[in-house]
Amino acid sequence: METSMKRGSVISRITVKWVVGTLLCVLAASSEADDVASVRVHDLVTQRCAACHNADGNSVVGFYPRLAGQNPDYLLQQLQMFKGSDGHPPLRHSLSMEPMVADLSEDDLRALATYYSTQTPKDSKPVTAAAPALGQKVYTAGSEAGASACIACHGANGAGVPGAFPRLAGQHHEYVETELHNYKEARRGGKGKPMTTIGPQLSDDEIKAVAAYVERLKTP
Repeated sequence: METSMKRGSVISRITVKWVVGTLLCVLAASSEADDVASVRVHDLVTQRCAACHNADGNSVVGFYPRLAGQNPDYLLQQLQMFKGSDGHPPLRHSLSMEPMVADLSEDDLRALATYYSTQTPKDSKPVTAAAPALGQKVYTAGSEAGASACIACHGANGAGVPGAFPRLAGQHHEYVETELHNYKEARRGGKGKPMTTIGPQLSDDEIKAVAAYVERLKTP
């Protein structure tokens, strides 16, 4: 019986060593994979994205959106739309973005969305003029033609809703204005989508005013 107990003890020690060794190998492999993914994201950010959006996502050029702190699900969705999938052409068109994402994998897109969502947004460039009262009216109460108020989906501070609506706080007014015109003129959005319905109900003056308003919203 004593011999059996010793044999069992030896087997137990061998088993524990094997389990520990296996776990260490798994952890090492996982760490190595994380390192590779980190290098990949760094390369993509510095070699492709930074020229327009800056490495930290705080674009300083008005026509390129600020990505820092943006909702990750929204970023991923937009990247997927620029790329297209399953043999279908891109759902969102851009002469600059489509070639940038054409060769990226789904993992690449997810990694980029996660990276930019975790960057710290900075307040937009200083603006001396006061935000038009019309912009606040459109944002909080809707347009003259009956468009829904922006606040209903994007929140009082423009933070948006993760997984549903993008943050607008601090976004360049030039970019917001351009995209609202794209919605208004049916160059962006699908049938029945909220912004596809809202865009045509905004006047040019309302678009300009609300774009200026959201740029002044402080980043949460």
